[in-house]
Amino acid sequence: MEFVRLTVGPVETNGFIVREGDDAVIIDPGAEPELFEHQFSEWGIEPAAILITHGHYDHIGAVGDLRERYPNAEVLCHPLDAPMLTDPKLSHAISFNSQLNVGEADRSIADGEMLEFGQLTLKTIHIPGHTVGHVVFYHESGHVFAGDTLFAGGIGRFDFPGSDGRVLIQGMREKLLTLPGETKVHPGHGPSTTLHVEARTNPYLDMGFLRSMGLI
Repeated sequence: MEFVRLTVGPVETNGFIVREGDDAVIIDPGAEPELFEHQFSEWGIEPAAILITHGHYDHIGAVGDLRERYPNAEVLCHPLDAPMLTDPKLSHAISFNSQLNVGEADRSIADGEMLEFGQLTLKTIHIPGHTVGHVVFYHESGHVFAGDTLFAGGIGRFDFPGSDGRVLIQGMREKLLTLPGETKVHPGHGPSTTLHVEARTNPYLDMGFLRSMGLI
């Protein structure tokens, strides 16, 4: 497995192209669709799917353009976040004077579902808290594309309507930290890290800090 990180848009969102041979998917194309198109043009292939970790505007902004460019690429999203793809209030796009509507998802994905695209297989893990339908995508080689769950030294915001910090932390402790410690975490913003590093140094995974914040 190989991947390309593309940091796009005004809040520097990390989008990814994940590839195994000639089989590839896009994860969270938040803006600047031309950058994704350029990479596929260089490779001479097309994406099999566009995967959405969650429905905030900065992670879906280029979905509409890319699905027009690649009509055979299905858009996959957890059903609880699917309404955000077509509602600029739910995606918070309206806060940036945008009426963003990227169209409905082609298919819903569920917790634990193995997504197979030719040679490429990714496991869906539902970790709500930042949004109710937030998922991450795990590759067995030891990589997790984490969206806005776990960051290097931090976690996703939980002050939005429908967010819940306790649920987010519980999900990470039960579903992310149970993966091998050497697993590389590729978040939706900022640099990559590993689960081992975050388990040792991330304050939001420290029991004492969580108690002081009233999160446990």
